[in-house]
Amino acid sequence: MTMENPRLIVSAKERELLNAWIVGYNPQDVRVRESLDQLYAELEQAEVRPEDEIPADVVRLHSIVDIHTPFGRREGLQLVMPADADLKTNKLSVMSMMGAALIGYREGATIRWQMPQGPQDITLERVDNKHCNDIRIPMRKGR
Repeated sequence: MTMENPRLIVSAKERELLNAWIVGYNPQDVRVRESLDQLYAELEQAEVRPEDEIPADVVRLHSIVDIHTPFGRREGLQLVMPADADLKTNKLSVMSMMGAALIGYREGATIRWQMPQGPQDITLERVDNKHCNDIRIPMRKGR
């Protein structure tokens, strides 16, 4: 039995930024490209809400999450912009396969996502958005 991922919840600003990154990102690994293409498709179907109406338990840029995967539990992962990614300090790029899998989902969701080892179920155990309120999302040049 296949499980349907729930619909993403995002702000218009985050969706615009993520879509721009996805379009402009050229990963070496074809599996990362496929993951980003899946995220792009999900963003097109996402529920877009005003910034102040995003539920507190939705994964956003700068969210800190605890997840459970078939390979174990990871605590304190923070979703960041690609330039800020550093797994040694638990900063996970939103353009990575795992980052793409998590953005826009709510705490408690189980997400089926294509990972290097094949389709995996990722359970989103905790979402902490205390660092999301002061996000300054850079706009693209020319805007």
